[in-house]
Amino acid sequence: MNDKVLLCQFDNLEFYSYMILSTQLAKNDIEHDIEIIADDDTFYRSLEDIYDDFGIIGFYTCNADNARILRMADEIKKRYKDKIIVLGGPNPTLNYEQIDFGVVDYICIGAGEFHFAEWISGGHYKERKNYHNIVCNLTEPFEIKFVTDINNSPLPNRDIYYRKYPFLREMGIRRFLFSTGCPFKCAYCHNEGFRTKFKDMYSKAVLFIEPNKAIEEIERVLLKYPADGISFSDDNFCINRKWLSPFLDLYSKRIGKPFNMAATVNVLTDEVIDKLCTSNLNTVRIAMETTSQRIRNEILHRPNYTNEQFAKVAKRLCKNKIKVVMLNMFCLPTQTLQDCCDAFVFANEHKLIMNTNILVPYKGTAIYKYCLKNDLLIDPSGNEGDLYVSRAYLKGEEMERMVTMQNYTFILNFFRSMINLIVFMSKFKWFRTFSFTFIAPINVIGTNYFAYSGLFSFSKLFRLGIKTFSSFKRKS
Repeated sequence: MNDKVLLCQFDNLEFYSYMILSTQLAKNDIEHDIEIIADDDTFYRSLEDIYDDFGIIGFYTCNADNARILRMADEIKKRYKDKIIVLGGPNPTLNYEQIDFGVVDYICIGAGEFHFAEWISGGHYKERKNYHNIVCNLTEPFEIKFVTDINNSPLPNRDIYYRKYPFLREMGIRRFLFSTGCPFKCAYCHNEGFRTKFKDMYSKAVLFIEPNKAIEEIERVLLKYPADGISFSDDNFCINRKWLSPFLDLYSKRIGKPFNMAATVNVLTDEVIDKLCTSNLNTVRIAMETTSQRIRNEILHRPNYTNEQFAKVAKRLCKNKIKVVMLNMFCLPTQTLQDCCDAFVFANEHKLIMNTNILVPYKGTAIYKYCLKNDLLIDPSGNEGDLYVSRAYLKGEEMERMVTMQNYTFILNFFRSMINLIVFMSKFKWFRTFSFTFIAPINVIGTNYFAYSGLFSFSKLFRLGIKTFSSFKRKS
């Protein structure tokens, strides 16, 4: 059995977890590679060709990819019985009791950076025994490990992506992640699931990398891989003001490139907005989720903010020429078509770029339990679910019509007069099929274009659009 490791994913972007694992695997002289899977059959063939001597196949399993990964794991086991399949990420951590160890050999419960490399280098992967938080038998003792000091995390190895994938290397934007965790209790998020399930083992605080260390990482990456802009992937970039202010001071002096980020309304005070603007903020992603305050508070358990507060913050950002992307969900429990229309009207009135997703009630989350209890799910098993596939997961024709509304997000951003027309046409099944087949891909490309314009050149945005379209087409 060979200890070469293949780390697999579907999305055309750099996974921080994989880059950290790559650093540790290299430190232990373990040969490894990353594969962005475009087509399942092509990938299977590669396992008997270029990856024939790779004995360990790893998947980072977020809830959105879970169903597809389990199907692939089953197929790999049928074709290549000697290959060891390992799942890590939020889904196996949150739902480890439901893992089928006939299809999967090992799961990593919690953070993989603690023991993964030593598990391989020491040959423990051959033993069919639990090794710390890398688990193959739930009846035997095992650990649950979460990061408690992000400053001690290994530096991510970007070479593993940029040497193999010119598209990512030449994209002109570099993604950084300097925090972990979230204090909020959003019903659809795995963070709240971790807190509920693992209690004191999972930190309630948001952990940030020390500002100077974070800036040094950006400098080191840009020296080797220059970029036009920076994208911060943190769930809530502005949540810790004691961290944010010194970080932005250093960023302004030593980096200065335009950047985008995500934040919640309740942390974007006038003082914070002014600081962000002087630091070259280009785009901010803010989750409204729905303009129905009842749904936000009673079902989604979002941080407490009103539509008026959101509008006030958005107005101040727009006044400073900051692009505001308003994130929304459709097909929420008790949501109506009128709620979706209200969200479009709100975005139009306040000159915001609206970006939408369909709710996927991921197994193990509070929203999944709510939908299960109220008999709302089309598939109660919770095994299906893909954030990027436009279909409803809740019962009812109105939910299907909301999917069609979501397909037209990009167009309705600019043509408010079409809202009632799309609502009317969504009554017809043929129109819903047409919209999903032909309009949804345009919507994906268009929303990405406007979200990233100002950070990318047109040629790079075009290439991003083609990649996004290919990904959407495959997943759909």
